[in-house]
Amino acid sequence: MDVNGFEPSQTGAGWVLRLRLEDLIALTFFLFTLALHVIIGGWREATTKPADVLIIIPAVALLLVKELVHYFLIGEETRLESAGDLREFVRPYWEIVRDWFPFLVILMMYYSLWGDATHLLVTHDRDAQLIALDQRLFGFQASVALQRIVSPPLTAWMQFAYAFHIWNIPLVACFIYLYRPRPRFREMMSGLIAISFFGLLGYLLVPAIGPMYTLRSHYTVPLVQPLAVFSQQIGFMDLARIRRDCFPSLHVGISLVVWLYAWRNSKRLAWILAPLVLSLWVSTVYLRYHYLTDCVAGFILALLCFWLANTLSRRFGEVSLPLPVPRFFRARNAAPRPIA
Repeated sequence: MDVNGFEPSQTGAGWVLRLRLEDLIALTFFLFTLALHVIIGGWREATTKPADVLIIIPAVALLLVKELVHYFLIGEETRLESAGDLREFVRPYWEIVRDWFPFLVILMMYYSLWGDATHLLVTHDRDAQLIALDQRLFGFQASVALQRIVSPPLTAWMQFAYAFHIWNIPLVACFIYLYRPRPRFREMMSGLIAISFFGLLGYLLVPAIGPMYTLRSHYTVPLVQPLAVFSQQIGFMDLARIRRDCFPSLHVGISLVVWLYAWRNSKRLAWILAPLVLSLWVSTVYLRYHYLTDCVAGFILALLCFWLANTLSRRFGEVSLPLPVPRFFRARNAAPRPIA
């Protein structure tokens, strides 16, 4: 067996591709959304445009090519001494790239829903239902109620906490990668991919634009603050967002998953991050991005994905998939190699 990504099949008819759990979850998401574009597009008698799958198809190819590169770059199919030396040189750098690859995959998963993709399953926004659910469960609209504590200094802090989200993830990941066993890092990557999968599925099932737009007439206190740098960061994040990314709140969900892995690997780090993470959760409502129901859903989803990722990582760290190989290639590899 080749421990580097492939192994010969028992029948000799091909190879078995051994995908990491985090790659398999991402691949499932991309294939699922691709199928939605094709099936629903045909059902609605609409042609699937290249722009609709501009990220999905390259992402699928990239996931598979990455493992092919892994095999042919540092696999066992070559016995030349010079090639072996090259593999030993490249191996540690390639493993770092492969370990951190899920960060790129998460971005591709998110931006695969760019444009009108969030209306693939449900063609109308569900903001009215979310507003009604908030009213039924809590008796008020949280973003409107928080107007009574709005102030420029607090707004500056909330904008900083909201923008901290993009730094919180690599900070915890770097700590685990450098100071904890590698399987712990792989578990965190699986957790991030899992919550991204189910969170983005939520965007498809419950598309919503958020209270910033739907409750605009209820806001009488503007969100202003004196520090332009935080406003610029928020402006950039708003520009980079997809159109409908409310339910569930992945700012809440992902930050909780990251914090749980911080707690699991370093209580001190978790306590240091706790004020920022708590502020981040409040900021999602204070800055009028999310309904309170979105945040509760993100919290519940984070707990489920944390448990699911850890459970699956222990049982299925890698999953084997059959991969057919052309006959001429099998014959070529089956040929005896000269003994040096």
